[in-house]
Amino acid sequence: MMCMRCQGLMIRETIVDFWDDMGRNDFVGWRCLNCGEVVDPIVLTHRINGPTGPYRIRTRSRWTREDRTNPVAP
Repeated sequence: MMCMRCQGLMIRETIVDFWDDMGRNDFVGWRCLNCGEVVDPIVLTHRINGPTGPYRIRTRSRWTREDRTNPVAP
């Protein structure tokens, strides 16, 4: 298998995730020997499906320094 990033050789590898809270700690993926790119079934699914839509960031209300020091009472 060839790496999509650098066209290097990818090897099959069992990857251990100690921070996984779903009860499964290891999964099989592919790792590039040149650049270190890691690809697993979840990554491939996301790359094939692509983004679902634009990412919208919820912004916080912008307070000035005066607003924080002298809050308006309701």
